Amino acid sequence: MLKNFDVVKGQLKELAEVVNAFKSEAVQLRVVELVLGGSDPGDGTRDSRQPLADARRRPARRKSPKAENGNENAERKGTRRAGGRGARATLAKVLVEGYFKKPHTLGELVQHTETNMASKFKQSDFSGSLARYVRDGKLKRVKNGEGQYEYSEA
Repeated sequence: MLKNFDVVKGQLKELAEVVNAFKSEAVQLRVVELVLGGSDPGDGTRDSRQPLADARRRPARRKSPKAENGNENAERKGTRRAGGRGARATLAKVLVEGYFKKPHTLGELVQHTETNMASKFKQSDFSGSLARYVRDGKLKRVKNGEGQYEYSEA
């Protein structure tokens, strides 16, 4: 063990006061590395076996803001609610209502949702969900005389 333990203990107490005076943990670690490692801060070199103090720190997690009523799971202002306004939910609603009992093209579907449901979508908003419904067997599609697909109930 150490021969002059009491002397080292006293030096560490003095060092602790100086190190703890710095607010930044990174600065504290750097000071301890300099004192214990013995490298000169002015020479720009450091021991390559030890990573920088900043590289060891993990980024802080951001807390999600609570709603005004204290409910953490409440929506934030300006976000959409699930279950009703997106293209997928609109398509599911139209399917349940029986819109596809007669064949309709994608353009007709867009026009129907805009006119009857006051929801403006692009054709590309529906195309993925329509393809999924065709693969799942909920809808079938056939090309019409103009080369466009018409979707109807399977």
